[in-house]
Amino acid sequence: MVVNLHSSYQLTKNLEIFGLVRNLFDQHYYVYGTFFDVGEVPYLNLTDPRTFVPGIPFAAYDASRHRARICG
Repeated sequence: MVVNLHSSYQLTKNLEIFGLVRNLFDQHYYVYGTFFDVGEVPYLNLTDPRTFVPGIPFAAYDASRHRARICG
């Protein structure tokens, strides 16, 4: 199980803060896997025909958004 969190808070009419956490518990997982012919790229000296694409590790972001008032 992978836990992702997202939250935001409107401080004022024109200012919002928000945060995002990906893979909260830093679980190791794979997005997908495949098999391939190791002879297709001989210069890499590959011996294992299995390929796995790892999922995103723990990541956290925070930011704010300001909406400017345009007077005209």
